[in-house]
Amino acid sequence: MTNSYLPDTDRGALIVLDTDQLELVGFPDGGVFKMLHTAANLHGHTLAVPQTVAIEHLAHFESQQLTGRSSEDAARRRREALHAFFTILPTPEGAEEEALDRVAQRRLPARAASVDGDVDKAVAHGIRDTVVWLTLLAAFEDRNQMLWFLSDDQDFAARSAFHPDLRAEAEQRLGTDRSLFLGLIKDGIPALLKRWGTKTSVGAQDLDFLVRSESVAQQVRAAIAGPGRPSAPDFPVAGTGLLAFDGWLGRTLAYQVGDRLWVPGRIRWRAHGEEHTCSGSSFIMTRVLLEVSVEPMLVLGVTVLDVSTAEPPAARGRYET
Repeated sequence: MTNSYLPDTDRGALIVLDTDQLELVGFPDGGVFKMLHTAANLHGHTLAVPQTVAIEHLAHFESQQLTGRSSEDAARRRREALHAFFTILPTPEGAEEEALDRVAQRRLPARAASVDGDVDKAVAHGIRDTVVWLTLLAAFEDRNQMLWFLSDDQDFAARSAFHPDLRAEAEQRLGTDRSLFLGLIKDGIPALLKRWGTKTSVGAQDLDFLVRSESVAQQVRAAIAGPGRPSAPDFPVAGTGLLAFDGWLGRTLAYQVGDRLWVPGRIRWRAHGEEHTCSGSSFIMTRVLLEVSVEPMLVLGVTVLDVSTAEPPAARGRYET
């Protein structure tokens, strides 16, 4: 007998994206977003964003557009796309006022202090995160389905799960049993692929051909040097035009969704440039997600999930190529 009080795991999940994940998947035309939308439809999941995230995304999109009629039309189409592909989770009544109180009390997910010295920015970030959190609680309370929140925001997390303070708040409001169905997915799209993609394998020779292709290097260079690059602000980028493939780290595992293969992993690069020599590291590690056509097997797209400097490999045999 089922318990009507607990979410029905067979009904599909509510997959909620934070602003960083919404932009990472390339909404609405990016290959990763199309894959996510396909996977959600196949498994009966519902894609959603908090109202705060929708507002942030539209504001960011409009700031990148030129002024004029064409800009207004583009913004209108983007708003329509958001409502067409996502359930917009409304901000609970009184959430902004409660967020102000919680920020003053330094209650999570508000930041305890400003990292860069900009107090106003830290307060605004704390209010925003708190409103998102309260929106998640209200959305989960109103639905009888699992809720997975995709975010790389450190203020929500402790390791790979919601912070214990947030978890305790969810248990108090929702009940211990029910709160277990409210989860945080820190690893984003790769974690969803492991849950809902069809697992398959890619031969070592095929993988070597894929990751060494010039298109991969070009797209990684563009991601590292671009304005939205997923790396620290002080990460050296001027010399990233010279990246030499140094190895693939990880298993040769892929996930099929529709007519595409998705291959998560890490690629190590040797960077040639004076600024990398000065920074003390000539190696770059990129965590990537490759979009690959099944026949012929070609790389169609590369999503760079994060970028970091790396130490020289202690043993070349650790890297599968």
